[in-house]
Amino acid sequence: MRSYRKVLLVVSFATLLLARFSYQTATAANHQLLTAISLDIPPFVMDQADSGLEVDLVRQALGDATLPFIQLSYEDLQTAVQQQRADVSVGVQPGDASVHYSADFVTFANYAISKKADGLRIDSVADLNDHQVLTWENAYLELGSAFEALFAPHSPQRNNYLEVADQEQQVRMFWEGKGLVIVIDRSIFDYFSRKLGHAPDEANYSAIFPPVTPFKVGFRDAAVRDRFNAGLAAICKSGAYDKLLKRYGVAVSQSVCD
Repeated sequence: MRSYRKVLLVVSFATLLLARFSYQTATAANHQLLTAISLDIPPFVMDQADSGLEVDLVRQALGDATLPFIQLSYEDLQTAVQQQRADVSVGVQPGDASVHYSADFVTFANYAISKKADGLRIDSVADLNDHQVLTWENAYLELGSAFEALFAPHSPQRNNYLEVADQEQQVRMFWEGKGLVIVIDRSIFDYFSRKLGHAPDEANYSAIFPPVTPFKVGFRDAAVRDRFNAGLAAICKSGAYDKLLKRYGVAVSQSVCD
């Protein structure tokens, strides 16, 4: 009888430990991660971060976590994790040793776009020298050395360069102005152009930048970053990534799965 009680006690204790371990594991897997993401840039972020390619990718890669989103300007996204404004920052460039960056998770196809009616010829970055350029925040750092040299903060051409945080406003300014060049991802441009009543074929698309510009996700916790990378790899392997590209009409010559 005493042996039976001893065995029962050991089994009960083991069961308690297993239950506690299971609870802690579930809690760790399903914990809440405050996630910073850009302002709406359809088709990547839409409906106040309720849908869009980036939103769906992050949710699927971290499917066991709760992700309340906060929307920030692109410039603020770059520092959201290090300033402890968020646990996760979506769509950033690496640059801070305190942040754990993911593998590339999304790519943008950026073009220098001009109106056909303006008759501009743009065959190289150097051809932007004499034109007013509209683009996103910090773009001069992300489109190659020639573009950076042309529009760095202290360059003479900087006066012809304007960064616009709201990309819908950026596209509106382009269509309302004359002789302007907009540097932007083609899918974003086409979406906002149609919304504003303009057909994409009213514009010329100059492919003077690298075919794609990749972006990452920044994490406060390295273990969460590793889980994200594993989830992203699974999405690529299953073909779910390509399905999301098609769902949102994002056309890129090279995805992160290639």
